[in-house]
Formats: sequence, structure tokens, C-alpha cells
Amino acid sequence: MGFSIYYRSTRPVSDEEAESLRDAAELATAGRTWLSCEPVHFYEAQPEDDGRLCGGSKPNFSPHPDDAASAALSGLPDGDIGDLLEVLCDLSRDHQVDWEVRHDHLPEPAGYIRNGVCDPELLETAAILGDIAGIISEFEHGEPSDDELDADDRNHDDDDEGPRILRFENN
Repeated sequence: MGFSIYYRSTRPVSDEEAESLRDAAELATAGRTWLSCEPVHFYEAQPEDDGRLCGGSKPNFSPHPDDAASAALSGLPDGDIGDLLEVLCDLSRDHQVDWEVRHDHLPEPAGYIRNGVCDPELLETAAILGDIAGIISEFEHGEPSDDELDADDRNHDDDDEGPRILRFENN
């Protein structure tokens, strides 16, 4: 499943501003492994961009074990969606450029970064995506034990070839 986060300036930027933003983004993203999410990356300008600076990053909800081991050995902190937004906030504040942020599964913007500050809706979306990443990671690092599965589901033989379902108990 592909999933990307897209960002674009809310106003046209000059070629000099774009170059300055690219340089600043490169400096701001250094010193992290960016295992959990690609760092800020701006695309080459296209006519349909109307002079706005556009970019995109893909969260990595399921890093390859070899990549995770390599990242751990580097001793560098990971870069995740929160760090991506932090870099965009810094760029906004330092370069007086606001950002519209979208992702693949919403027709409208997920939120904005204005004057270096994320909209609450954007922070909420980032938190949800972070939670999803954690759930996927936990799921992929081991099947649930029989104790975690409902006994009826363990012993139920049906025609459904789908995934096993965990029952959530009411406490």
C-alpha cells in the first residue's frame, strides 16, 4: 500500500527562495536515519505548480529488518512524521513560507503550517498516523499468542481465508 504526505507553499516562491528552502531542508534533516519517514524533499518546479514549492515524503510503516538494524547501529535518532512536520514548521518560521499539507487519502488538505505553527487538525492527523505505524510494527513483529485470541475463534473452522481477528475485551 502506497501512502505519501504532500506539502506545498501557500504562495509562489522565487527561484532563490526555493533554493534557500532546499538548502535549509537538507541541513535540517541531517543527523537522522529517517527510517520511519522520508525526510523533507522538494520536487523540481512544474508549470502546474503555479510557482509554488511542492514536495512529498512517504512514511515507512513497515521498515525492512535489515534497514532497521542498520539504523540502530548508526546511533542516530530516527526521523518520523512528527520530525517531518517539525522541519516544515522551522522552514515556515525561518523563511516566512506557509505550507498546505495533504495525504493520499483525503481530497482536501489535512491542515496547514502557518508562521511556523501546525494546525491542530494536522497534529491530530500526524498522531493518528504515528499510532498506525506503531500498531503495524507490533503486528508484524509477532503473531498474537493463543492467550490473546478468543477461544471460540481459535477453534472455529470456517470458509473465510481472511486474517485472524483479535477480540477486544471490555474492561
